[in-house]
Amino acid sequence: MTEKTQDRWQSVQNDIVDFSNRTFGKGRLDAKLLHLAEEVGELAETPDDLMEWADCMILLLGAAGEAGLDMDDLHRAVAEKMEINSKRKWGRPDENGVVRHVDAV
Repeated sequence: MTEKTQDRWQSVQNDIVDFSNRTFGKGRLDAKLLHLAEEVGELAETPDDLMEWADCMILLLGAAGEAGLDMDDLHRAVAEKMEINSKRKWGRPDENGVVRHVDAV
């Protein structure tokens, strides 16, 4: 991710956190995560709806901000996790098509 792109994402996260704090108040991490779980369910029902994707991103980035994580933190963690995932062995899809890793790295 370029620095400019990361700056844009940080600006988006800042806007989300500011809006959420002004509108709903601080200290709502549990509620944000529960709401995110609901929105992921809606996304699963309508994966072609871009606004459902946006809802999930807004709630995810807002919850991360509430937890004290910024886009640098998230970028590093995602890169690290992808490195771990790339070294894992993966099983066969289950009855729902979900594939899980079969080894610990």
